[in-house]
Amino acid sequence: MRSSAAAANAQALDNSPFRPGSPGLSLGIKGARIVETKPIFLALFGVAVWSLSSFTTASWNTGPCSSAGTAPCIETEINGNTYHFNGGGSHAGVWHGRPAAEGGGDFSFSGFFALACDGPPSDCILNLTGEVKKCQDSNGGWRIGVRVNDSQVDPGDFLCNFIALDGFPWYSKDPSVTSHCPFTDDCDNFIPYDPNASSYTANFGLIDIDVLGSPQVVNGHLHGVVFNPGAGANFAFYSDIFDCRRTNQSCRVNGTLSLDNGTSLDIN
Repeated sequence: MRSSAAAANAQALDNSPFRPGSPGLSLGIKGARIVETKPIFLALFGVAVWSLSSFTTASWNTGPCSSAGTAPCIETEINGNTYHFNGGGSHAGVWHGRPAAEGGGDFSFSGFFALACDGPPSDCILNLTGEVKKCQDSNGGWRIGVRVNDSQVDPGDFLCNFIALDGFPWYSKDPSVTSHCPFTDDCDNFIPYDPNASSYTANFGLIDIDVLGSPQVVNGHLHGVVFNPGAGANFAFYSDIFDCRRTNQSCRVNGTLSLDNGTSLDIN
């Protein structure tokens, strides 16, 4: 299902250095046996849409965050209206999607995305849905969690019909935690809140990727995904994909996905 923003991104692809025929990243199928014994090399490349969506109707308060506090205040502006779940500690431990007053559903992030293993590129549209929350860890410290719940790869080039992402839900994790796995809904593992931070960095997993039914990534995770909050909030990433032993799975991703169905998403 293409949004108007996704269509605009597809048009912008014509002027992108990642357009087909340009040097870039790509995806090869490991273990495929098509046309005698020669492996067929495929690629996923194109426009990605990252959404944050709610399983439940978590409430937001109307208006902006009123003042700085010891707890984080999450704020969003949509259609000229501002909402928050506040820094006083309420709404803690609850996953939030878009405010119900704006129809609920997804915070959508879109932009160019490239997944590389080997071979030539193929254009696709990727949609991810998830949620955000604040919570207190076992020491009483505040942390920020992001959970990705599901995906859809829209038909673009023919090969897009055979690309599947799985392993959901994917969780954010504090990169300073010594054990990179597991990735779970555990506040002790989420990103530490810093009232002075201009961005937040997390690992994300566990991720499975299949192409033509052939596993490319199993229980993988990304390093160093950066969330830049505020107006035009975005997720930026350039990472190899690792397993739980931190072994490189011979694939990598890069891209920047920007908020496209709201004006801002901020952490105060």
